[in-house]
This record gives sequence, structure tokens and C-alpha cells, in this order.
Amino acid sequence: MGASGTTIRPPLFERLAATTEDRDAADFDREALADSVRAELLRLLNTRRGPRPLTTPASVLDYGIADWSALQAERSADRRQLTREIRGAILQFEPRLQPDEIELLAVAGQRQRLCVRLSGVLRGGQQRWPVSFLIEEGADGLEVRHERLD
Repeated sequence: MGASGTTIRPPLFERLAATTEDRDAADFDREALADSVRAELLRLLNTRRGPRPLTTPASVLDYGIADWSALQAERSADRRQLTREIRGAILQFEPRLQPDEIELLAVAGQRQRLCVRLSGVLRGGQQRWPVSFLIEEGADGLEVRHERLD
């Protein structure tokens, strides 16, 4: 850990996939950690699994969220279902993020579309930071943007 105690080691997969130049910068700072979590949310929320988990406890076979394309943005039961799917996937597969609030927002003028504002706590080592991500439908699937709170 750095002298200030604010750096975090990247996850193993990111260290293995890193270039030599990336490996020389061995630690993450807060922004790099948020970018890493954003990239993992992008993969996680754009991956579809079956309608029910296949293993207990969850394994890599359960990675992703169930297909939600048939859910109706106007139905509260469907919004609750999607919220549970997102929260469950994050709790199972992204331990660096503790989700507090998952808010589904209607897209103006498009009744069937939603965007998601995810607020929570980013965790790295002994450090904790408030964080917010905005998840929106894009041309190639969901897009995830990190919103700075400081």
C-alpha cells in the first residue's frame, strides 16, 4: 500500500491481463478502482443467465442477470424484479461494490426504456468511498458511467 494508504491492488485478472507498462503501476487509486468496478459492471450487466440460478451457492454458471427485455417499465413488480436481479448479481460477483440504492428511472418519451442509477459504497482494502453509477441502454447493450460524488 502506498504511503498515504489510499492505493489498492488491482484484482488478479486485471493484473494478469495487464501490459508490462500497466504492471509497473502496481496499485489502484480511487479513480482506477471506480473504473475497474465500472468495467466489471459493464460485463456483469450485459451478460444473460437463465431465468433461475443453476447452482447454490452461485458459481460462474450464474454470472450475469436474467433476461429482462420482456419486463415492462411501467409495472412496479417488473421494476422490483429487475432491481433484485441487479442487486443479487452485484452482491455475488462484485465484492468491491456495496450497493445501497438501485433506482430505476423512466427515459423521457420512451415508455419501455429505463435507466438505472446505482448508489453505494466502493470498497478497497480498508478504504470506503461513496459512489454512483448510471446504467443506460446503448447501441451495443448497456453502458455504465461512473459519476463522481466529490
